[in-house]
Amino acid sequence: MANTLSKKLHKQGLKLFHKGKYQAALQKLLEALQGAQGDARQAAEIYNDIGVTYKQLEDYPAAHKALDEALNRFSQLQDQKGQAQTFGNRAAVHEAEDQFDQAVEYYKKSAKMLEAVGESEMAMYAWQAVSRLRLKQRQYIAAIGAYEEGIDNMPAGSLKRKILQNIIKMPGSMIGGLGSGVGSSQDEDP
Repeated sequence: MANTLSKKLHKQGLKLFHKGKYQAALQKLLEALQGAQGDARQAAEIYNDIGVTYKQLEDYPAAHKALDEALNRFSQLQDQKGQAQTFGNRAAVHEAEDQFDQAVEYYKKSAKMLEAVGESEMAMYAWQAVSRLRLKQRQYIAAIGAYEEGIDNMPAGSLKRKILQNIIKMPGSMIGGLGSGVGSSQDEDP
């Protein structure tokens, strides 16, 4: 009975989160957590969602604490996909804190674990995040390298891989036209 209620509260919390009602979502998730203590997987997922919610509320220490708990629980369950998703969420928290190097390391961990469990498309999102952060840091070669690594680890015959390979071959496509002329008029101050 408690597990059914916990799952219902969890779903309600997620709906509130997706509507941008983060404080109300957090309350529902905390209620759901109380009833989920007998279900290790559900508790791990709820801790992960609580961490993401705290990130949206800009309570980064609480986000890290919840994600640590999620990671511990996913590790005990030997759930590599759950661990990988938690690493990705941890990366997002570091990114929100402007700790880009730490974020990159967590995104890379997430991507590699997702690839190891056959989730190459999910891994590509992490590689794209690495690429985006490297662009912010003006590390253009590293940005392209991260994107290419994600593509290289996608299934060989997948349509998505072929499309992404063609995109990366386009001059300047990865770095917003940077290849077409650093110092061009678009880079000058108005």
